[in-house]
Amino acid sequence: MEQIFANLTYDEAFKLVVFAPGNEPLIIQMLELLIPEKKIKTLVLRDREQHGFAISDKNVTFDCYCTGDDGESFIVEMQNAPQRSFADRMLCYATFPLREQLEQKIRTRREAATRGEAVDTMDYRLMPVYVVSLVNFSLPHESDETLEGGLLSRYELRNPHSGELMTRALNFVYLELGRLKWGQNEAKKCTTRLEQFAWSLKYMHTVKERPGNFEDEFIRKLYERSAFANMDVATQHKYESIMRTEIDIIAQKAWVREEGRTEERAVIARSLRDMGISPEQIAKATGLSIEAIASL
Repeated sequence: MEQIFANLTYDEAFKLVVFAPGNEPLIIQMLELLIPEKKIKTLVLRDREQHGFAISDKNVTFDCYCTGDDGESFIVEMQNAPQRSFADRMLCYATFPLREQLEQKIRTRREAATRGEAVDTMDYRLMPVYVVSLVNFSLPHESDETLEGGLLSRYELRNPHSGELMTRALNFVYLELGRLKWGQNEAKKCTTRLEQFAWSLKYMHTVKERPGNFEDEFIRKLYERSAFANMDVATQHKYESIMRTEIDIIAQKAWVREEGRTEERAVIARSLRDMGISPEQIAKATGLSIEAIASL
């Protein structure tokens, strides 16, 4: 089947399609869906590359980094495969915009002192930082009661006994696509915006058109932006390059782990099929026959 929409479960593809300049209104709608208490008037896309704490440290590149009109920061990450200590990694990411705020305060004080102006005591107040993770798997939880709509989990710094909020500076949001209870052929069962968004992220690349019951403005715009027919030639070529790289990585992992084992190659073949890759390309990557792929 000819692929009509991009596969947004891979971070590079998601960055290319969604986090492009000009898509700020779409990003705002996504953030307000995942953080219902936030109302964002304007959004500024920031430099995604953040420098380490020392010259020798490795830089970090976010999938998306932006600032709202109230001064709060938003980091958005798409993660396709499970990763050990993923929550700790997101905590590390949150330190970059927090440090950036403090560095700006320090620079302002130094500049005032240079001009001979009186300098007040250091103001350590921080604007909120939201780290939003879209993950194509399930995270462990003590109880499913922590999930909103069965898909969304959110965290703050609170007293575990009284629930008293310590600070509004750190906020974490996880949309877990692995917990979506509706499958690839069950789009009609998705009734909430959250379910329709999660289903679209997970399965959009497998359909020929937007499901008829997905009428929300934000969802419609997401499909419009993700359609190859609406992309310029340069963007289409870049997407194709991204997906060729993903195919190569998956194929290499298959042969390195268990060279020649049919069941291992079948797992990889299913993954490639779900990405919208043609049977001929899957056969070339895995060594399986077209007939074997069709029977998966």
